Parts: sequence; C-alpha cells; structure tokens
Amino acid sequence: MSSKNNPTPVMEEQQLAERRAKRFYISLVLLLFAIQFTIGGVAIKLAIGDHALAVVPDYHQAALNWDETRRASSASDRLGWDVDVIVSNVADAKGQRAISVELSDEHGEAIDDVNVAAKIYRHADAAAYQTIELPNTGDGRYLAMASMPKHGLWQLEMNIEGAGEPMTLTRTLELER
Repeated sequence: MSSKNNPTPVMEEQQLAERRAKRFYISLVLLLFAIQFTIGGVAIKLAIGDHALAVVPDYHQAALNWDETRRASSASDRLGWDVDVIVSNVADAKGQRAISVELSDEHGEAIDDVNVAAKIYRHADAAAYQTIELPNTGDGRYLAMASMPKHGLWQLEMNIEGAGEPMTLTRTLELER
C-alpha cells in the first residue's frame, strides 16, 4: 500500500494545522486593513465635517492680491482716521446684536460720506459668514443689526468705499453670553 493514497493521522493533523494558520494570518491581515480603512474614513469625515477648519472668506483672493490687501488694511492709519467699533453686549431674542462703527478724520470730525459693509463670522465656524451693510445714521456713525447669537470670538471685516482709496478694517471681538 502506498502512503500517498492513505494519509496518516499525523499528516492530516499537520494539514489541518496549516489550514488554521493560513486562515488565521489571512484574517489578521484583513482585520488590520479594515482597521486602517476605518481610521482613515473617520479622519476624512472629521476633516470634512468640522466647521472650525473652514478657510476664512476670500482668503485666496486676498493672498493673490497681497499688496493691495495690505495697502487697504493700512489706509485708515495713513489717512489718520479713527475707527471705533462697538457691539452690544447682549443679543435680542432672535440672536441679533447692534453693531456701531464710528468714523472720524485726523481732525476729529465725523465722516458721513462713505459706504460701510462688513463680513461677520465666528472663529469656530468661519464657513458660516454673513455680509451686512451699515447705513449712515449721522455724525459719522454707521449702525446695523447682525445675527450673532453665540458667544466666543467673532471676526468683523469692514470694507469702506468712498474714502478716496480702498479701505478694509478687521476687528476681533470676544462676545459673552
């Protein structure tokens, strides 16, 4: 009799152990791949879904036109203008807060003949910004209501047109409840 046709119990045991080892190591490799893909998927979901990681509005365009952006941001200093920004401490029932911008020239006289617009966003959610116009209420004061219901750090980026040259001003505000 040939031993090839009739395997011994030891050979069967070795083949069975070999199959178990193959299954174990293949399963281990597949499990490690599954863990890696799960971690990658969670990381991508967090990166895409987190609003705090949004790029600030018009950042790319400002970077491309850096010289003009820098010149516009320093225009109020060059002209000697004084700009006071006041935001109400409390929000109304709808989450609206009053924003007042007071402009005066180098002689302390009120500036009433410009157009003031602002972009407002919360640092924790830069993707959700709003644009408002601040109409002139007289004596160099420009006033508007903006939706700012949450506390935290807020960014106010103002564009002032009609000053003779482009002017932008940025203020960081810390709002409490």
